Amino acid sequence: MSELVLCTAMELRDLFARFIERYKHVTIEADKIEEEKIGFCDLTLNQFYYLRGIQHNDSITLTELAHKLGVSKPSANAAITKLMKDGFVVRTRSDVDQRKFLLTLSEKGCQVFKHKRRVFEAFIEQIEKNTTENQQKTLIKAFRIMIECSSEEKE
Repeated sequence: MSELVLCTAMELRDLFARFIERYKHVTIEADKIEEEKIGFCDLTLNQFYYLRGIQHNDSITLTELAHKLGVSKPSANAAITKLMKDGFVVRTRSDVDQRKFLLTLSEKGCQVFKHKRRVFEAFIEQIEKNTTENQQKTLIKAFRIMIECSSEEKE
């Protein structure tokens, strides 16, 4: 591997790590402000993805959610059990098929999801406010490349 390629790869790793750290810092600060106002407990990014999966697919089964998130059923079960214990998710028996249990967000889950969504949107708005249109187009292109290169299924 040439020295230039090695330096570029190291810079990419460093910049990506710094971006993740900055995002984490911004969200922690926003969480503190929101927690003071409405008293929410902290939610991990992984837990947010589960809430998002339920929010976007109202009344989804555990098996369906695990499939959509690309995780094993036991992993999904452990995460959902914790979210239910914390009062974010409700599991109810299906009226149509009594063998199935459907997952929905509780009122608390909806509020936490909305809060996390606001934090995410505020972060994006900060980036939009501080970049030019050309820089935003470059960011869009970069994110598309990262998604394409990191997806398991290449189209």
